[in-house]
Amino acid sequence: MKSCVPCPFLTVRYAALMTHLRERTIVNCPVAEAEPRLYGYFESLRQPDGIARMRLRVAVAGSSRVLGVALEREVRVEAEPLPDVDFKDPIRITWSPEGKAAFPRFEGTISLWAAEDGKSSYLELDGTYEPPFGVAGQVFDEAIGRRLAASTAREFLGDLKRAIEMPFRR
Repeated sequence: MKSCVPCPFLTVRYAALMTHLRERTIVNCPVAEAEPRLYGYFESLRQPDGIARMRLRVAVAGSSRVLGVALEREVRVEAEPLPDVDFKDPIRITWSPEGKAAFPRFEGTISLWAAEDGKSSYLELDGTYEPPFGVAGQVFDEAIGRRLAASTAREFLGDLKRAIEMPFRR
């Protein structure tokens, strides 16, 4: 049986389920040196079975990083370079939860470009995710999920920043 719902409605409805996420940080390393370190970080995640996995952290509201109170989920990650766009050397990145964890699937890019001083770089995560559990997940996302996602993105960028800067200490 053919659907009576016009295609534009389905497209708008699908897009409404996706939540946009963009976070940025500055890395104390020139882009020419930061880029291979970023690729090396993703390569280091690859396990003997050939699949790259990482643990994503979400800080529990009201806790500090010092206390180490956070929720962690293991996700399967794929990262691959894309053609250069505006000198930002994007990497396509996706992650999805391992097992039956209630964690959204993310699709987006990581971009790295030179800061104005030439001694540091900008690192940006930009993409979308779909909250799990349909309408109930959307309600949760509106209430607190977006803040958790932004916190997770900042933690992830912090991990990348530390991995890039570690061998570069000035």
